[in-house]
Amino acid sequence: MRAVARMFAVSVSVVSRAWRRYQETGQYTRRRGGGRRRATTQQQDRYLHLRARRNRRSTARALRNDLQQATVHVSAQTVRNRLHEDGMRARRPQMCAHSPTPCRTLGICQRTPGLADSPLAPCALHR
Repeated sequence: MRAVARMFAVSVSVVSRAWRRYQETGQYTRRRGGGRRRATTQQQDRYLHLRARRNRRSTARALRNDLQQATVHVSAQTVRNRLHEDGMRARRPQMCAHSPTPCRTLGICQRTPGLADSPLAPCALHR
C-alpha cells in the first residue's frame, strides 16, 4: 500500500480506505461532495433560465425579484452564477460615466442638461 500511495502521491490511509471500499462493494465510485448546499433547486434554476431567455434585456436584480415573488430569496450574484452555469449572462444596467447609479429612465440621464462643467451636467453617454 505504501508503494501505491507514493505512486499516486497520497497518504496511505486514502489508499487503504479506497481498497476497503472496493473489497466491500466490488466497485469504487466517487462519493458525493459534502460542500455547501445550493440556495436554489433545479426547478428554480430552470425557472431562472426560462425567464432570462424570454426577456434577454432583464438584469440580475430583475430576475432575482421575479424569483423572490415566485419562491425563494436569493442574491443577484446567485442569479448571475446560475445563468453562467448555463452559458448565459444577465444584462448589466447602463451606468452614468461619472455616477455610480444607473440611468433609470430609458437611457436618459437624470442629470440636468445644459450645465457643461457642473456636477449636474448630463453624463458622457447621454450628451
